[in-house]
Amino acid sequence: MHTLKEILRIPDLIEKTEKLLVKLSREENYLFVGCGSSYNLGLILSRTFVKHGYRAEVISGGQVVIKGRIPDSGKAILLSRTGESSETVFAANKLKKLGYETLGISCVPSSELLKVCGESMALDYANEESIVMTGSFSAILYLFLKNVGGNILPEEAETVLNRGAEIIDSIDLARYSHFVFLGFEELYGIAKEGALKIQEMAQQPTEFHEPLEYRHGPISNLTNKTFVVLQSMGTKHEEELSKELKNMGAYVLEIGPGGDIDVKYKNGLESPLRVIPLFYLGYKKAITEGLNPDKPRNLSKSVKTNLD
Repeated sequence: MHTLKEILRIPDLIEKTEKLLVKLSREENYLFVGCGSSYNLGLILSRTFVKHGYRAEVISGGQVVIKGRIPDSGKAILLSRTGESSETVFAANKLKKLGYETLGISCVPSSELLKVCGESMALDYANEESIVMTGSFSAILYLFLKNVGGNILPEEAETVLNRGAEIIDSIDLARYSHFVFLGFEELYGIAKEGALKIQEMAQQPTEFHEPLEYRHGPISNLTNKTFVVLQSMGTKHEEELSKELKNMGAYVLEIGPGGDIDVKYKNGLESPLRVIPLFYLGYKKAITEGLNPDKPRNLSKSVKTNLD
């Protein structure tokens, strides 16, 4: 199965990405643009960039298409695994005409996005056969975060992958039909990506929220069929919330300092590790439901539409 292979090779992708360089400057103003998982990448990256002294914002390709507000920026970084998403390619053309410098990031060297952008980088070693974006997400995330001070060893990725698989394999996922993903700041983007993986691969009802915001309404839907993934910064408030949700009957998987999957908090630089268990959870829940995670219903690798 392609999806599983692409998840299991993440430590190797981390090692290969270590050799790549993206020149970044704290004097520049960056605008990340993407759709779907690539938008979630931009959300995580923009918030992490700001924490480390860079100026950055994120916008969806769709917002550019409908002529919404486009933030002022000097350089637009357009993200697309296939480089063929119509909205992202449209955004690249439009932003270029507006005077933005454009950098296209894709896993396909011959993609339309890379042809359009002023600068381009192809992570061809991270390209994927499956429809759902998994390993390439970690690779692109690490490509940028290592250039703002992040450092992840392949061994660390292997440890998180193995620990995540060990825990998830031990859970009777057939018991759970409602999935909730929680995280603050850049971890909110990770929560959003986790929810998307469950939707795409396993076709399950899912939500994503800031941790403490979950109490303000959404918690009314919690039952003993609820599976919560808490991306924790290691605060006492998050720990109290975790205990509260468990007492109410939910299963809680905590990823973060001292959590079920122990990942040290480094102001977002550890994000490529945090997403790994989410990919495996989506894959395993799909298998549990008798679904093929390689070919989810109604999805294709690239969303192509006529935007003329």
